[in-house]
Amino acid sequence: MSLDPPPPPLTFQALMAAAIPAAQRASGGIWTDYNLHDPGVTLLEQTCFALTEIAYRADHPVRDHLTDPKGRFAPSALALPLPRRVLPGRPVTALDLAGHLSALPGVARVFVTPHPATGLFAIRVVPAPRTDGAVALAAVRRAFAAVRMVGSDAALIALAPRKGLHLRGTVGLRPLAKPNRVAAEIVHAVTLALQGLDCAEASGREGARRADVWDDPAAVWPRVRSEPGDPSRPDLVLAALERIEGVESLRDLALVDAESGAPLAPAAFPGTVFEVLLPRPDAPLLVLTRNGGPVPLDPQAVAAEHDKLAAARIGKAGNRLDRRDFDMGYPGRPRSAARVPVDVDLPRIYRLRAAGQMASYRTMIEGHLAAVAAPLAGLRRRYGLCTPRADEDAAALRRRVGMLDYLIALQGEEMPGTAQAALHVYRTPARQLRWAVDWRARYLRKLPEFNRFAGTAHPHFGLAARMAHLADLDRGRLPGEAMSAVGLALDPGAPVPPGLVSPDAIVWHGQPHDLLMHRDGFALPLPAADLLPLAPWVAGGRTTPALFARAADPDAWLLAPDPAGGWRVLFEGQPGGDLHACTTCPDRPTAEALANRLCSGWQALNRACEGLVLLEDILLRDPGDPGGAARAAALVAGWTARTAQPAFRLHVEDMIGRTAPAHVHVRILWLSPFDALSLGPALAAWRAGAEGAGPALRAALRAIEAAR
Repeated sequence: MSLDPPPPPLTFQALMAAAIPAAQRASGGIWTDYNLHDPGVTLLEQTCFALTEIAYRADHPVRDHLTDPKGRFAPSALALPLPRRVLPGRPVTALDLAGHLSALPGVARVFVTPHPATGLFAIRVVPAPRTDGAVALAAVRRAFAAVRMVGSDAALIALAPRKGLHLRGTVGLRPLAKPNRVAAEIVHAVTLALQGLDCAEASGREGARRADVWDDPAAVWPRVRSEPGDPSRPDLVLAALERIEGVESLRDLALVDAESGAPLAPAAFPGTVFEVLLPRPDAPLLVLTRNGGPVPLDPQAVAAEHDKLAAARIGKAGNRLDRRDFDMGYPGRPRSAARVPVDVDLPRIYRLRAAGQMASYRTMIEGHLAAVAAPLAGLRRRYGLCTPRADEDAAALRRRVGMLDYLIALQGEEMPGTAQAALHVYRTPARQLRWAVDWRARYLRKLPEFNRFAGTAHPHFGLAARMAHLADLDRGRLPGEAMSAVGLALDPGAPVPPGLVSPDAIVWHGQPHDLLMHRDGFALPLPAADLLPLAPWVAGGRTTPALFARAADPDAWLLAPDPAGGWRVLFEGQPGGDLHACTTCPDRPTAEALANRLCSGWQALNRACEGLVLLEDILLRDPGDPGGAARAAALVAGWTARTAQPAFRLHVEDMIGRTAPAHVHVRILWLSPFDALSLGPALAAWRAGAEGAGPALRAALRAIEAAR
């Protein structure tokens, strides 16, 4: 990215002024005929015109270039996230969190207060009218789990105790005021104040533009206060009540207990959220007057007006953004990138000359102009997030890598280096470049959400998901689950059946490299269930970690003629050792295809074991010892063909160190097969919510750390 001003536009006059002297210099200064009949000048003019045409097309708005010929514009497929995905941020403070949770459907108000234990919060929920409390609690739990920072948790999520109050006082009305509407607005405004909401915006903020959200990210949430309003101070809402249309005067306002009618002592009800009840005909505490005389109220009409106000606030809560300002996904004008050959407008006599220096010049300049205009035609694909084609050449893939890196940099990210060989143990050179494109495209597609939920425990875009993507690991799956699914167990002491084929017994009079498997990086993996029947080194569903990792090495797979006919697929358990005969095929191409699928299958099984599980100490806390807010453990298999390599471990540790929040220490545990087997039941019990499973899992993790 450069801050230099763009170059001046390419005009025809400027190009001709530069081209004619250049042509003179190229001819040794002997070309001086500038008449229009001169074919040299004519070709030069045509070339300059073609360049100005390309420049004109390149100056079209980018939106036009990215709109397909059918007038469709798909930003999500073009690596161009819209403002609705980029601008919203996550809650930072407890007050932000309260505002975020208070904006949930079915929730009237949420109070978030820090717990005495570090990293814990107490959350009290006030359901919206006509919303079941259990439904509101479930919504708050889901939302909190998605936005909570790693190293934090809720010590309590419960319904806030509520108490009804009556408003007492006298309200003077203007001549044209509607008494039932005014009474409903007064009750509504005072209730909002008691719930810690900004009664000055009782209808809810709306219409925030992109610039507003950029300056104040909290503009997408309702304005809330940290604590409920004080019912002993109704004067705090006088300014808001005086702004109600139709209110002329307010006198002797007070809030009294709905049950006893006595003035309320807030200290006697800690943590209680108060609400104003609608006026009742049997308790006319709120008196409305006009011209000095009382005005009767219709309780049903007041209730209907109050419901309208509540519904209007709920409706506007979901429309806090200016839709027109945020709607940037509209299509542009489709533009054609097709070019007309540069010499179409030449006199016929020059176009008929198919040989000679002039034809050579026309061919050369046409090819050059086509190369200049080609990027315009492929702009949608270069900006696209589509999977690389199998026939896409390496130069095009490298250009896409550069474009994706640039688009990622525009969002403040820098992709880590991926040139180390340990990262690509399972990939051939032909697949590495395609993986680099796909890996970046998948990251860029999720980058707005990764940024929005940075450092959180969001299940799909939080810290663990970002770590797993950058480190090229699977998220959330305990190492070893993939092997258990196919009935395979790793045991360092497992008996290994001896190889039945000695390398010295192989007789082959052809080329030696015919005995090697020629690696096909695009071979489909053999299904995991079909691997074990073709693995004679696996006895009773058990094998050693060394053989499990060795099976993913292409150099371990050999081909040899069978004395009985056909070709055998052989597996070399250790370099120079005896060979295991997997199966026999009728010919060498069939054997090589099967060997490639076997190798790809074992690589896929190794890769499936490379899961990353992030366990936070605060989630495994003992009720009597709520410590561990700043610690987490990243569990990764340490026995696969890739994770056993020190270079790959350093890469994973670097990625975790880059993405981990500064306030949390993430320690990496490279598990052995025995560790994964012992942690499996404890992790399953904790995920199922079993009582005491958290402390038990925490103790198991500490035992593994102590044994290191």
